[in-house]
Amino acid sequence: MPHATNPESIGTDPAHAANALQGLSDTERDRIRWRAHALWREDGCPQGRDREYWERAELEILKGRRSY
Repeated sequence: MPHATNPESIGTDPAHAANALQGLSDTERDRIRWRAHALWREDGCPQGRDREYWERAELEILKGRRSY
């Protein structure tokens, strides 16, 4: 993953992105994107770990989500 300053560039693998975004509201997707970017920045912007950061952020954001 190139050095990015924008959370839009996190998780750019099309197949993964399509699966990861199914069933999420726009708000949830935005919150996950921003959290993944923050985690990535906190770790020094390592290359090739976008999926890891997306999944960590997804767990954090959706942990409190209620199932109906």
